Amino acid sequence: MNLKINWNHKRAKHAIERMWLRGISRKDIVNAIQRGQKRIQKKTNLIEAFHSYYSVVYSEYFFKKNEIHKVYPVTVKIW
Repeated sequence: MNLKINWNHKRAKHAIERMWLRGISRKDIVNAIQRGQKRIQKKTNLIEAFHSYYSVVYSEYFFKKNEIHKVYPVTVKIW
């Protein structure tokens, strides 16, 4: 399945600003989504992936017909 991250989405602007402030690259975000431990937030139904020293909050959609996994990043947290 192909992983596509939509950086042009309106909520991704916040995530890009947070990445820039924390020194996290787009490659780090992909690693967190693929390899990080995931947890679903109850109130918002967003997914939070924990990796290394940061976490990524995102929403995701699966398109089985095209075998595409689309990810819309929301924010990046340091813990």
